[in-house]
Amino acid sequence: DEVQVVEEGIAPFVAASEGGLTVALDTTLTPELVDEGVCREIINKVQNLRKKSGLEVSDRILLHVAGDNDVARVLQTHGDRLAGETLATIIDTAQHLPHADTFEVDGHDIHVTLARRDKA
Repeated sequence: DEVQVVEEGIAPFVAASEGGLTVALDTTLTPELVDEGVCREIINKVQNLRKKSGLEVSDRILLHVAGDNDVARVLQTHGDRLAGETLATIIDTAQHLPHADTFEVDGHDIHVTLARRDKA
């Protein structure tokens, strides 16, 4: 007779085995991981808006991001990363930025506006 051994994780862990090795990962989403995920989604949406607006990948931009208190916390914590990856100067007010998009991430409505920054 044959025996098949199947290894499974016990929540919140997932496990996989191959070649005699087993790896288990904790899949618990901490508030910090959730915030990082929201930041990554904002970066993705900003990059898509840049492309849709006809801006070059190398263009520096002015960027305004608006949302609820959770989005404000993400910007406070990850604003430097957002600015660095999108070549943006993050501004406090939307002013009259010509390119805009509104989207939802994890239940948070987020509005971004951007414009090419004049070379100085």
